[in-house]
Amino acid sequence: VALIKSDTTELKNSVSAIKTRLIEAERRISDVEDTVANLARNNVKLTKTVEQLYERIDDQENRARRKNIRLVGLKEGKEVGMPLAKYVQKILCDGLELNGDDYEIERCHRSPGPRPDPNQPPRIILVRFLKYTAREKVLAAAAKKKKGILWDDCRLSLFEDMTKERSARRKMFSTVMKRLWQQRVKHTLAHPAILRFTWRGKRLSFTDAKEAESFVRSTLRVQKTAEPQREDRSREMAREHLLISTSKREEE
Repeated sequence: VALIKSDTTELKNSVSAIKTRLIEAERRISDVEDTVANLARNNVKLTKTVEQLYERIDDQENRARRKNIRLVGLKEGKEVGMPLAKYVQKILCDGLELNGDDYEIERCHRSPGPRPDPNQPPRIILVRFLKYTAREKVLAAAAKKKKGILWDDCRLSLFEDMTKERSARRKMFSTVMKRLWQQRVKHTLAHPAILRFTWRGKRLSFTDAKEAESFVRSTLRVQKTAEPQREDRSREMAREHLLISTSKREEE
């Protein structure tokens, strides 16, 4: 009996020790879970903060390029004999008929990198004007040249200067803008990348290209299904009119 009591006491002590260790383990696990939850929340906040800071930096960089344009298509060596800025000024004067001190160029250079081979595309020319309004007028004049600017056996094109990230965001709207153009819906792509257009008297704006494309697709689909219904209704009315006229003739 004494031996059984001794074993029972040891068993109780062991169970008590295990219970204590389980309680401690549960406490530690709870602390770890709380720590992980806090880290996850902090990670979400930090990610959001980083995205906001990145957008601000990207916006500042694009604002710093507001006076810039990119001239594409001028073959290497065409500007030999005069400074590149004066040569570009001549293109603006003779090619786009833009004269005056308003189009003063602050600086002008080709994109960094080695000079390409003759069978490769020429490097882009970066032009920075002294005034922001000059850039807007130059781009507006270049937009009127549907086939580009023909200059000294070169076909030149002028574009806005922006970061790759913003250019990629704006390019994502090209498909939906093509659909709107096919439907003759007036639209604009505002900065940084906001598609705006009016649909059935309602002014709409989209910052997500997928949402805009989904809206346009669904709307055009409804419009296309409505058009056959109108045609069927017009055919029915024509048949009714024909039957009425035929019955009148028979009565006469």
